[in-house]
Order: sequence, then structure tokens, then C-alpha cells
Amino acid sequence: RRHKMAAAEADLEVPTALCSDLLDLSAKDTALKWLQTSELPKEIYLHLARYVPKIYCLGPNLNPKSEDLLAQLALLAPLDFYLCGEDPAVGLTKLKQANKPSHLCGHVFKVGEPTYSCRECAADPTCVLCMGCFLGSVHKDHRYRMTTSGGGGFCDCGDTEAWKKGPYCQKHEPNISDASEEDPLANLSDDLIARAYNIFSVMLKYAVDMLTWEKEQELPPGLEPPEREDTYYCMLFNDEVHTYEQVIYTLQKAVNCTQKEAVSFATTVDRDGRKSVRYGDFQFCEQAKTVIVRNTGRQSKPLKVQVMHSSVVAHQCFGLKVLAWLGHVIGYSDGLRRVLCQVGLQNGPEGENSSLVDTLMLCDSKLWKGARNVYHQLLMSSLLMDLKYKKLFAIQFAKNYRRLQTDFMEDDHERVVSVTALSVQLFTVPTMVSTVQARSLSALSVPHFPASSLPLH
Repeated sequence: RRHKMAAAEADLEVPTALCSDLLDLSAKDTALKWLQTSELPKEIYLHLARYVPKIYCLGPNLNPKSEDLLAQLALLAPLDFYLCGEDPAVGLTKLKQANKPSHLCGHVFKVGEPTYSCRECAADPTCVLCMGCFLGSVHKDHRYRMTTSGGGGFCDCGDTEAWKKGPYCQKHEPNISDASEEDPLANLSDDLIARAYNIFSVMLKYAVDMLTWEKEQELPPGLEPPEREDTYYCMLFNDEVHTYEQVIYTLQKAVNCTQKEAVSFATTVDRDGRKSVRYGDFQFCEQAKTVIVRNTGRQSKPLKVQVMHSSVVAHQCFGLKVLAWLGHVIGYSDGLRRVLCQVGLQNGPEGENSSLVDTLMLCDSKLWKGARNVYHQLLMSSLLMDLKYKKLFAIQFAKNYRRLQTDFMEDDHERVVSVTALSVQLFTVPTMVSTVQARSLSALSVPHFPASSLPLH
């Protein structure tokens, strides 16, 4: 066992070796290669297959700072270059300067962050402001309520349906000259729109496929690494059944760790939804899994634990990073946000209700807390910040609502972080409710028409 773990520790030296590999990598040249290819998904997947397993998940003790730095150089920088068609430092600045920012704040609350609601002007108790918007609004002189956010909601400043009066703070007050109904794509060139559509389509599909991927030992086609190492993680998942004490006791038995280490593992599992508790070859990790399942399955359903190949975990880690990258990039331009909304809600080959957003929503109860948090934030910063696509998303959400509620009731973990919580953002807004009702009545009036004959939205 010592030999195995010594080998695992040696793997931690790989990032240093990778640095020399990165010296030969030019983000600009990589992006130019992608711009010239007729098979963009294939070229990008070849790049990801080569670099993602060399950057992420190289040993038992991960180094997020090192991973993020290398990922920016080898993985995200080429995406930025491709999107902008030039140096991102120049291209993204141009986008920000040309952008007409949204009158919606949309700030997503972190756990423990203060929120403010005006008792006199809020349309209902769920309408809240972040501190910055509250201090710059008329509501600070009214009777108000301050609470602490549980995380997941966002600031309603700029939403005229959320406030009886004073919907805007000083920062988000619209100019009289602003054309509120102007198409955000009008500010983007056709070439930029095409590049954004292409790269968003490939990368959002990659992230969704990896986060919903259920095979523990292999990767989707096109992502298999050139060299496959015999390295695995024993991944422990959170549930609402077992106590901290049970988990701590079991981990001490299964992976031969101290109580302090077991407490740290259990705390991370509770916070993020999953945590690797052992790293090594398959047999080494399977041994720990067997002990965990046996010890926790005597009186109840055993803890969920999987032996996952390191390359699968690596691509899931980068999948989360891709969602964060998408959320960051669309912050530069409402036009890019519109393109991402189009990509997210576009139906796949399977037909109706097969969009990437549908796939994420319908897999919500299967995802761990960390993944749920990241994609929920992306939904809030994209679909819920674009009025046109917020309505279309509300329709899809309503279509899936029965299934989502059923999954929520059967979910044995992370009920606090559920996509069903977005119902507060959709079904408390009059225009959203009327849109969903109108769509439902329309659907009832044409029950015998095949989906393919209905108009596209």
C-alpha cells in the first residue's frame, strides 16, 4: 500500500513537467486552427482529451490554484481567442464598451449574504435587493426587512414587476434614450455571433454531457486520453440519511484515517456534495468502497460511493469550470447572453424537451451539490436575465414541473439545493404566469398535432 501511495504522490510532479509542454502551446495558434477546421467539436475534444487529464486530478491532494492557472493557459485562453477572433484583452474590452448593460441587477446571493425587502413597495415577500442596490434606492428610507440569504436567489433590482414603485436603484436607472426592446444581437457582428454560437454549442454540450455522465470507468467518445493511467478515486457522496458521526466512523475504518481527517472529509462532502476519500489503483479504491457500503448499509440504505477513473473526474471538474467561464463571458455582452440562451434552449435530435437546459433540469436530483450550484447560477445569469428567454424558459420549466417535483420528493440528498427553487423566480411573476397559462391553453387546443408541425419559438 505504501508503494501505491508513493506512486500517487509522484504524480503530483506532473504539473511541473506539463509547464514545458505548455511552452509549446499557443492559445492564438490553437484558436486559429479551430477557426479553420470544418470539424470544430472533434478538434476541441482532441485538445481537451490531451490536456484536461494532465491538469486536473493528478493525485490525492488536489491543488486548485495550480489547476486553475494551467487551465486558463491551456484550455480557457484558446476559447477566449476563438470567441473574440483576436486578442481577448482587446476583444472582450470592445464588447464591454459596446454593450448596453441590462437594467436588471441579477446579482446571485451567496450563503449568508444580507438581502433587503421593502415592506411598502415589494410585490411579495420574495422580492429582495442586494446591499448595493438597496443603499442606492428609495427603499432605504422606507420600512424594510433585512434577512440573510440561504444562497441561490438573486437581486430583483430593475424588475418592474417586483416593485410597486422604485424598481430601479441609481446604478440601474434606465436612460430615457434607451430602446428597451432593442435586439441585443444588433451590437454584434455576424462573424462574432457565428463564433459565439459555435463555441457555446460545443462547450455547453461538453459540460452537460460530463456532469450528467454516469459511466465511472470511461469517457464519452472523442475524450478518451491518449494514455490511460491506472488511477482512480473512491468518491463519497452526500445523503440526507446518515449522520456526521456515522460517516466519520465509517471513513476511519474504510481509509484508515485519523478522526480529524475523517471530520474534514465529512465536512467537504456535506458542503460540496461529494469528496474523494482515496486515490490509487482500482483495487485499492474498490477495497475502500466495499468497507463503506458494508458499514453503512446494515440498518439503512448505504452511502453512495463510486470508484471513478481519474480522467472522468478531471473532465467533470473542467465541466464545472466551463459553466463558470460561460457565465463570466456573457457578462461582457447582452448579445452573447442571448446567443447562450438560444443554444441552451434549442432542442436536440430527440425532439421536444431535449434541449441542454432540459437535460440539466431533469438530471438535477442526480447531480451533487457543487454541480447544482454552478449550473443554477448560470441559469440565473443567462436565461433569467433575458426577458425573451425567461418566458421561454418558464414554459419549459412548467412542462417539466411534475417530473421535477417527483424527483425532488424522491431525492435523498441536497434537497436544499434544488432546481425546483427557481419556481419562486418564475411563478411569482405575473407576466411569466400569463405566458405559461397562454402556452398551456394553446397546447390544449391542438392536442392531435405532432410536435414537428408546431411553430418553432
